[in-house]
Amino acid sequence: MTNEFPCDESSGLPAALIAALRRAAPNGLVTIAYSGGLDSRFVAFSAKRAGFKVRLLHVRGPHIAPSETQEAVDGAHELGLDPEILDIDPLKLPALASAGRERCYVCKTGLFTELLRIAGGEPLCDGTNHSDLSGYRPGRRALLELGIHSPLEEAGLGKPDIRAFAARLGMPRPDQAARPCLLTRFPYGALPSADLLHLTAEAEDYISAHPAGSRLRFRLRFPDGMKPELHIDAASADGLSASELARLTADLKAAFSPKLDALVLKKLVTLSGFYDRRA
Repeated sequence: MTNEFPCDESSGLPAALIAALRRAAPNGLVTIAYSGGLDSRFVAFSAKRAGFKVRLLHVRGPHIAPSETQEAVDGAHELGLDPEILDIDPLKLPALASAGRERCYVCKTGLFTELLRIAGGEPLCDGTNHSDLSGYRPGRRALLELGIHSPLEEAGLGKPDIRAFAARLGMPRPDQAARPCLLTRFPYGALPSADLLHLTAEAEDYISAHPAGSRLRFRLRFPDGMKPELHIDAASADGLSASELARLTADLKAAFSPKLDALVLKKLVTLSGFYDRRA
């Protein structure tokens, strides 16, 4: 993957990525909407490696697991950066519940409008990459309308390329798994409470720490808005026995009884895009 991209000799980064960062940093400052996921970490890592000043804006709210915010802070510190933590609650957006399949568009419009205000007129970057263009991404339209820069996409870098460059250049945790916004665990048209989002975050943290769950790719979803289903990537469960999966389900129910008493486990061939396929 990496040999497909001409690289800058001094940094080892793709020349196209450095050019995209320069366009987003006319004053030498790269301001990033920083989730702490692989993509925004790689933008931050690359900007610092290329000699730019870096400002990280991390949104904290009920749609983000507290453990994810902590991971984002730790990941920034690994890069020698100190993120700004901003409390923004998308549940307060009036149009969110009625947005249907446009939920991500409404949410990102609200969040990034506020981030632009906080950025104080400086250009703002995000971690959208070229692989993101292949799926249903209404939030991408919001970013384009607001003039958000996406250096990874502009440079033609997809997820495999990002992982390859991150590993080659020594960025910590290049194999980091994706953990989408908690609102994606609920169907379009549903507006979960902050308490239900908090339950989802805690339960997913529990699964990640469980001897069986730590080996899985999974999402805890509520397809009818309330009844929980544990969706696991079938390929990631290949090394687990039926009894191990049954123990995981039983332990999860017991740990969060009575809220997850109705939980059922389902194996899916494709884990992502669940509600897009149902819509």
